[in-house]
Amino acid sequence: MMKNKGFYILFAALLLVLTVGLGLSWQIVSAQTLENYYLEGNGNSLKRESAVNDYAGIYTQDQIAAFEGKMRKMREEYDCNMVAFVIDNNEWNSSQRSAPERASEYFLNLDSHKSTVVLWLNICQNNRSLYILGYGSAEHKITDGEADRLAKDLQGYVKAAQSGAGDAQSQYTQMMDEFISQSDQEMRTPYFFLTWWFHLGLGLLVGTIVVLILVRNSGGKMTTNGKTYMNKSFSELIGRRDIYTHTTYVRTKKSSSSSGSRGGRSHSSGGGRF
Repeated sequence: MMKNKGFYILFAALLLVLTVGLGLSWQIVSAQTLENYYLEGNGNSLKRESAVNDYAGIYTQDQIAAFEGKMRKMREEYDCNMVAFVIDNNEWNSSQRSAPERASEYFLNLDSHKSTVVLWLNICQNNRSLYILGYGSAEHKITDGEADRLAKDLQGYVKAAQSGAGDAQSQYTQMMDEFISQSDQEMRTPYFFLTWWFHLGLGLLVGTIVVLILVRNSGGKMTTNGKTYMNKSFSELIGRRDIYTHTTYVRTKKSSSSSGSRGGRSHSSGGGRF
């Protein structure tokens, strides 16, 4: 019986190791799929800092240089790195939220800067998607709500470019300019506890509490109590009695210490298929 038990334990351990290994290899292969499809196929090299990785071929080299100049200014001024991935492919399922997350966390060095803002755009009409992701301090400056709002604004430019009603090149250019300028504005906005209106509100609150305390204590202090008019020579304790009535038991359920968590790095994100 002990031999069978040892065999089952060994089998379970091997199965666990194989499962973890397959999961890690799947994640690496999924991320490398991006490189195989988009980064090596057209001869372009991956740019990781202040970069527009245009694998859909919608921008000219002069436009990309202008975009990246604005991104570098943000990086040099307050250490905010901006990277854009623009692809056109229907094979890799970029509509899933995990796709831009895996690409960002696999290809970018997110620890080398204070914050990183990522634009992910697939212009393929059968698999069209746009996401905004914020890592580091950008997670708290460009929250999920702000990222979703910005992503929906940028989606409007893509829809207009693909509708055929206007100049597609102009719409895509405005989209990238909007992404850079809005991200710059959000990252420059100070945290709420550093703003003047927060300090003013905090000062008013503290002042109001102090005034209320002073008003409450301005009516004088009560100096008498229950013993003030008691004659101790005629007052005494004549008896004491405790009566046991019942015992109450309270049962509480023991909480579990395990909890689920989402893999990957902490970040903000918004957008989706459209």
